[in-house]
Amino acid sequence: MKKNTVWKHMMLCGAVGFSWMAPLAYAQAIPAAAKMRPKVIVLTAFPPEWQAWTAQKSFQHQALHVPGLIKPMICDSKGVCVTETGEGEINAAVTVTSLVKDAALDVKKTIFIRSGIAGGVDKEDSALGSVYINSWVISWAFGHHYLSDQKQLAWSPPGCADYATPGHCGNYTQNIMENLAYKINPALLNMAVNASAHVALENSAEAKKLDKTFAISAVPKVMVGATITGNDFWIGKANQAIAEQIVRRYTHGEAKYTNTAMEDLGDVAVLSRFGLADHYLSIRGISDVDVPPPGKTEEEIWKTGDLYASALAERNAVIVTRAVIAHLLKGAA
Repeated sequence: MKKNTVWKHMMLCGAVGFSWMAPLAYAQAIPAAAKMRPKVIVLTAFPPEWQAWTAQKSFQHQALHVPGLIKPMICDSKGVCVTETGEGEINAAVTVTSLVKDAALDVKKTIFIRSGIAGGVDKEDSALGSVYINSWVISWAFGHHYLSDQKQLAWSPPGCADYATPGHCGNYTQNIMENLAYKINPALLNMAVNASAHVALENSAEAKKLDKTFAISAVPKVMVGATITGNDFWIGKANQAIAEQIVRRYTHGEAKYTNTAMEDLGDVAVLSRFGLADHYLSIRGISDVDVPPPGKTEEEIWKTGDLYASALAERNAVIVTRAVIAHLLKGAA
């Protein structure tokens, strides 16, 4: 190895070492009174969700550069901030951890709201553009997904020893090893439901056309549901039946599967680890349906693309989230 190469490596190591040490010194230098205390942090996953919020001029008040975030967190003058996490559980977990641990932030009283789009179900009352305020966040990944002897997609729950202490196999929410299920704080959930009870959701000709295709309601509304989190895109009746089975199992029949997304479990698992799980809400607008339209197969959908009403779902998720935030700010005043 050439000397200049060795020197470059030494300089790089020194720079890395300094950047690792700097936050420690910075944390010690910030008095508690100087820390920013956001009242609400809205978590979006990808550019269309992010842009649905950044279009509002109020969020040009302040931008915070937080290490670990993919772009600055933007805030208004009332203490409401928005950030983009990236897609999937891992990106969500990295972002929320970065926010909780940042030396310049105090989030012990912050409400975190995941606001974005989700896949829905082909149920009569679940119109495209409907919004679910989720009472449960459930894991899709853990357990055993397999092809049965009858060549059918199947699932079985994880072994008890993997997630629970002996004799407590039914405590799916009381584990930190596999993060199977999280029940949203009932008081916070009820507040959100009441705050959004009279909001007027938008609709679109595109969404109504899709609703007709799936023979479901053409009127979006706000409902309570259970979201299942997974990093893979799936579609079809067999997978839908598995999602229903998982939610039924982990909630002991208390909740029904209504929507699927990619980030929520990462959010709430991190907050739970830091004792902040009761500060979390999941608000999801329905952009598509998790089964093919009549007359189409799963493979045809993958080749041609799914049928989406994403823009409507994003707008309606923002409408509901803003109503919830307004209620939170009124209570904090």
